[in-house]
Amino acid sequence: MRTLGLLALALTLVAAEARADGRTEPSSNESRRRQVAAPYVGVDWRVLGIADRVSNGPGFQVGVLLFEHLRIGFAGFARPGPINPATYELNLPAGQTYKGQSSLDLRSDGSLFGLQLAPVLSLGKARRFEIELPVILGFGAFGFYLTGDDRRTPDGRRVSAWENELMDGRDASSGFAVDVGIRFSVDVYRRWLRVYAGAHYSSVIGYDAFLQDSYEGFSGAVGLEVRGVRSEP
Repeated sequence: MRTLGLLALALTLVAAEARADGRTEPSSNESRRRQVAAPYVGVDWRVLGIADRVSNGPGFQVGVLLFEHLRIGFAGFARPGPINPATYELNLPAGQTYKGQSSLDLRSDGSLFGLQLAPVLSLGKARRFEIELPVILGFGAFGFYLTGDDRRTPDGRRVSAWENELMDGRDASSGFAVDVGIRFSVDVYRRWLRVYAGAHYSSVIGYDAFLQDSYEGFSGAVGLEVRGVRSEP
């Protein structure tokens, strides 16, 4: 309900701005600058507070900005295990060991991606600043895995088979994912190069792995976007 409320607020602001634009007679140059569709590509870095750990990873967004007020495209982010040293402790049942150990430290990785929709509101007379409420609706999958020397299995079996066995077949989980946020951006070079920063909340619905019964939390993002801009006359 909170997400729907934020979207409704953003759409109301966008509609109000559009009505204001309609009441103001634009100059011929202003009319030529307006674009029906502008492609964009963005790359960012996220600091993630998901699954009870602070981690980080890359993100992306690509799509089309329609009438300067609505983004439609694809976006997502990843949590790579190799660059996130924080581990999760797996305590084996009494009497069960792995290479003589009854407790193991596992790493986690995964990703979330999907369709992105974002109402956009331009600010300032020159429209250099923008505020948006991006929503990603898609798929998320995150899991846990043995690391270091523990990846050398005692019987030569594939490490994934051991991970499956040690975690009762639930070394990973996936499902429908939602990511909602608020972002601010500013153009820094001739309208086509922008920097942005924002805050997000992500959740994989129905997530249920052996070590975590949820994979959700807040994150912050900073990034750089390249946007297609029509040449000025």
